[in-house]
Amino acid sequence: MPLAISYQWLYAQVDSTVQKNYQVIDVLIDKKPITDYVKTMPVPPDVVAISCYIWNWEYNKELAKHIKKLYPTCKIIVGGPQVDKRDTAFFLKYPQFDIAVLGEGECAFREILLKIHNNRELVDIPHTFVKGYGICKLPTRLKDLEAIPSPILTGFYDWIIDKVEAEKGKQMWQVTYETLRGCPYSCTFCDIGDDYWNKITKFELDRIYKEIDWMAEKKIEYVSMCDSNWGMLKRDKDITQYVIKKKQECGYPKVWEATWAKSNSDQVYEIAKMDKDAGTDLFRGVTVSVQTLNDVTEKAIKRTNIKSKKLYSYINLYDSADISTYTELIWPMPGETYDSFKQGIQKIVDMGQKSWIAINALQITFNAEMGQQFYQNEHGMKCRETPLDSYHVTVDDLDQYIVEKTFHVYETATASQDEILRGHVYGYLFVLCYFFGWTFYLMEYMKNKHDIEQIDFIESLLNYFTGTNSLIGNEIKETETLISESLQGKRLWGRQLHDNDMYWDYKGASCIMFYKNKDKLKQELANFVKRVYGISSEEIVRFSLDMCYDYKTKYPLIKSYSIDTLQNSVGIQKTEVVIDHRAKNIDTETDFKNITYIYQRRNRFWKCSIS
Repeated sequence: MPLAISYQWLYAQVDSTVQKNYQVIDVLIDKKPITDYVKTMPVPPDVVAISCYIWNWEYNKELAKHIKKLYPTCKIIVGGPQVDKRDTAFFLKYPQFDIAVLGEGECAFREILLKIHNNRELVDIPHTFVKGYGICKLPTRLKDLEAIPSPILTGFYDWIIDKVEAEKGKQMWQVTYETLRGCPYSCTFCDIGDDYWNKITKFELDRIYKEIDWMAEKKIEYVSMCDSNWGMLKRDKDITQYVIKKKQECGYPKVWEATWAKSNSDQVYEIAKMDKDAGTDLFRGVTVSVQTLNDVTEKAIKRTNIKSKKLYSYINLYDSADISTYTELIWPMPGETYDSFKQGIQKIVDMGQKSWIAINALQITFNAEMGQQFYQNEHGMKCRETPLDSYHVTVDDLDQYIVEKTFHVYETATASQDEILRGHVYGYLFVLCYFFGWTFYLMEYMKNKHDIEQIDFIESLLNYFTGTNSLIGNEIKETETLISESLQGKRLWGRQLHDNDMYWDYKGASCIMFYKNKDKLKQELANFVKRVYGISSEEIVRFSLDMCYDYKTKYPLIKSYSIDTLQNSVGIQKTEVVIDHRAKNIDTETDFKNITYIYQRRNRFWKCSIS
């Protein structure tokens, strides 16, 4: 549901003049074919308001061009995080827009509509800039968010739902939702790290509870939270308890997707434990977010992480409660080297992170401090416009598909182009082998018995198989080629395994190849360990693969292994074990691949239980 644009309209129409003289004809919530959409508009539009971020910027620019061409007198207003607050050439680049709004847009949008109605020039409106005029300063933020009517409680979302379902039939709905605005942190890679957003403003709890009631009543499947630090405030625990209550009563909402707080870890744990104890499964794991563990980089990006000992205690606390956690890293950050990047991964593993690490490619946004030229010069950062990641996207018609774009970093003062590509490939291989389980227990065994660190095992694996005509070598080569071409802006991110396939995340694609060639994988891994380390590993390799869930296998299984294998991989001193898995109703390979390698990848779904 379109949260930002709904707020703009509802705040504006509180004014009686706006209410009497304007009417919303349509709200575009998906990317319809632009030419057809513009030609079939029911009436010539007087005003079009467009909210933009990296996932719709290219589409919206094209949409505005087509509207302006067909309806040249229409005023097109653009806002959102993608409007660069420092770009003096904005309207030279994007002449299809008439006026741009910076920061929170509610007050500006109302004033724009009033000036249009009164046939006045669109000038001297706080926090806007117009063709031919200079860029304004960022505005004072709204202090009272309650002044913005709720699109849920006013029935505006109901109107959108009815309109869409009258055209397309019953839909599954996702709500983008916020209980507050702002973030107290100043991370240079984030476009709300600016001082403008540092103060927190909140919606009232009574309103929030009523909106959650609506979500439950309307059977909203998925709620995507815009709050930047869920669990930071005491009331977040109360709100979570209310969501749990509604799901227990009504079954909805099914998922409450949160961006977790960087601090207040005790309360974050309490919130996750509430959900775990209630069995409501609202959260898809808890983020233990660090982005880097390099001291130089932390200073450069103005971020202070929780100390390592405390992180260790929290990760183990979650693990003891059987709550999945995942850790996020970004590569390549300023000040980070290939070696420090790998050391950061090892530190996270040593802290007890066995569930998931998400290694995200560094992207530059216009309004982040990192997006400014002085910052990039200081840290030797070179960026290139590339496609936005298109993982899990299915493209039926590439000729009609509008590719969204972003800026990826391909060189820094501390990492060359080759090292950055190597880091991306290394991160891919580490997550593939360790966090998707293919060599998880093999790597645990090698660490526990032979003191071979996980990062060194993967470095050796990468060196050994690179350039070889083998299953693992071909996966490395294919992935490296695809990542390199994407970083050069030559192709979409992701990998198609056959014609008309979705664009799989590289790790998911390789998981499918490993799954289809498990015998070959088993042989290659055993040969690698023997030749590089001089160790016979057939049994531990077999155990590692036995512990990877296979929907074709009937669980539970009774299996026998040596005490050496089990003691050094899972700490069990016996020879006969029961291997089981919680999934009982996955019947097709498509469901198996989607659930294991996409939807539940952060929740250790690959992993069988052992007793």
